[in-house]
Amino acid sequence: MRGGLTQGGFPQGGFPQGGSTQGGFPLRAYDWHWRAMARTLAILIGLALVSVMSGCSLFPTQPAAPIIDLSTPQPASEPEAVEPEEEPASTPVATQPPIEQKAPRPKPKRRVVVPKKPPPPPPPPVEEKAPPPPPPILTTRIMQHEQIHGLLDSEIQRDGKIVGRAVDMYVDAAAKPKLMIVNLSGFLGVGDRKVTFPWSAFRFNPADKKAPVTFVMPQAAAGKKAEAPPKPGSVAEVPPTLAQLVDSNVTQKSGARMGRVVDVLIDSQAQPQALVIDLSDSLAGDKRQVAANWPDLRVVSRNKVMQLQLDFTDTQIKAAPTYSPDQPIKIISPVVPAAEPAAASEPASAAAASAATAASAAVPASTSSGPVAAASSAARPSKQ
Repeated sequence: MRGGLTQGGFPQGGFPQGGSTQGGFPLRAYDWHWRAMARTLAILIGLALVSVMSGCSLFPTQPAAPIIDLSTPQPASEPEAVEPEEEPASTPVATQPPIEQKAPRPKPKRRVVVPKKPPPPPPPPVEEKAPPPPPPILTTRIMQHEQIHGLLDSEIQRDGKIVGRAVDMYVDAAAKPKLMIVNLSGFLGVGDRKVTFPWSAFRFNPADKKAPVTFVMPQAAAGKKAEAPPKPGSVAEVPPTLAQLVDSNVTQKSGARMGRVVDVLIDSQAQPQALVIDLSDSLAGDKRQVAANWPDLRVVSRNKVMQLQLDFTDTQIKAAPTYSPDQPIKIISPVVPAAEPAAASEPASAAAASAATAASAAVPASTSSGPVAAASSAARPSKQ
């Protein structure tokens, strides 16, 4: 080429005729490049196809399954005996060590859980019987103040006028009221004197709070003269066979001091119902009062002196309710314990022994003979 190469490797004077440039490269060179690539690609594809076709012959072909006509019977084919191949003696046989057989693991024992029997139910609690209550040591009866009234300092009226006050009373050995001591009032306390009147000369009205005691004059019966009114007697002339009540000491059966009589409660029938006893002087030392039942009172003679006695024990005295003037009156009586059976059977056995003795003594008399028997038979009346 003319003028040689230009800078950059291209011929001077430009590109050859008939060529054009695109992107700085000649068109002929560009076409040649793509054609070379196409040839190479076609060769590679052809080689790949050849290799694929030749590789199909490498796979084993399965023979076609034989067609068997089942309409005609076929002889049974005998199995071909296969002779075992003999190994050359020279070939050493590798001996393997015996494999130790491991003992089979024992099966895990299944834990059998035996259900426990439920414990027996606890026995029902034994109901402890309450101990019987102790026997009563006192009996009590209740009376109201409208039913009975105290004797001490009760005003006595006569014909509607107050003539004095009751201060004391006397009883006989059977504890029956006999006399009442009355303090006759004078003028302004001057001339007061104590006199006795028969118990039958008074009537009682406990509901009357002003003058519960009335002096009654004897009335004349039909066709008879009226009796003279009872005359007052002297306190000094009271017979010693009577016992004074108010301010007298009361003793127990053992002789111990129980207390002092401070009042006597009397009903509307002029019958005493209770003794009010102050216990402050007793051995129990109780500074209170109790109302003892009147029928329990005993009048005994000690050293030719009439004394009052009540059969209360110290325990009964302590258990007695307190007497109060503004409360219902609780009148107490001691409970006497029952006699033991052994003590009661002794008199019965003694009576039986005496009856047996009398029967044994009567047997010889009935069996006697001789003059005594004749006399006894003569004395008996004959039966007609």
